[in-house]
Amino acid sequence: IHIIHDDVLNAFATPGGYIYVYTGLIKYLEKSDDLAGVMGHELAHADRRHSVKAMQREYGIQLLLSIALGEDASQLTQVAAQIAGTGATLAFSRDAEAEADEYSVEYLSNTGYACNGAYSFFQKLLEADATGSTPVFLSTHPDPKDRVDDINDKADEIGCDKTAVNESSASFDYQDFQNSLPE
Repeated sequence: IHIIHDDVLNAFATPGGYIYVYTGLIKYLEKSDDLAGVMGHELAHADRRHSVKAMQREYGIQLLLSIALGEDASQLTQVAAQIAGTGATLAFSRDAEAEADEYSVEYLSNTGYACNGAYSFFQKLLEADATGSTPVFLSTHPDPKDRVDDINDKADEIGCDKTAVNESSASFDYQDFQNSLPE
């Protein structure tokens, strides 16, 4: 796990199980349950090998389109090929995001953190109306409202504890962690 010092609201997993979290996201979240939820989500991407599968799928689509259209495809068919490839990749990515949300709940269900910790990030985005205007079908991620509902539904389905961890009993709480990050 690596922390990137930049004011970006993101975290991501790469092939090999490397997870990167931006300080902007850490500072945006309000409690350790929130960060645990995001980390569970990224761990699920690594565990489920989503980035490797996405690369395999992307290169596979490019190869198939290259064979089907031939090497001397016109500009129009090249654009069509890119659009077709991107559409398939976006749907695959949305499925991977939904699966990572689901696994995050399962991973946190046996910890001291709220098993639905990942929902709070999306809820906060909704409340701040910071989700942008990109239609869901063009986005690599499911709609934040759907994600909040799906994460909480999964928590209810498996009956895990949604109670926030008691940070006041810890000698080092989430606020201390946020304050320890460089500006």
